[in-house]
Amino acid sequence: MNKVKIAAFLEKDVVLKLKNLARLTNKSTSFIIREAVNSYVAKKAPKKEIGIIGIINSGDPNFAENDEEYLKKKNFGIIGIGNSGGSDITNNEDEYLKGLGED
Repeated sequence: MNKVKIAAFLEKDVVLKLKNLARLTNKSTSFIIREAVNSYVAKKAPKKEIGIIGIINSGDPNFAENDEEYLKKKNFGIIGIGNSGGSDITNNEDEYLKGLGED
């Protein structure tokens, strides 16, 4: 992993608490700062949405008008995947991806 040095100004009381925490945990202040920043970024950074789009075999010629109902009931087979643009599928991708790639 490539590391880049940065500088930041912290309040004195935070630095004192940081040094005390480093002493108590037997970790360096740099380690604690990296750990805190990594945790913060992981929580705050936007997550890439994975959606589904493709050919769906619903067996219904009126599928387009009733697609949301079909997606909720899962009465179809997913043949291709891609980006759905944030539809309900995106919020339930694990459910829709179950079984994909299986024979």
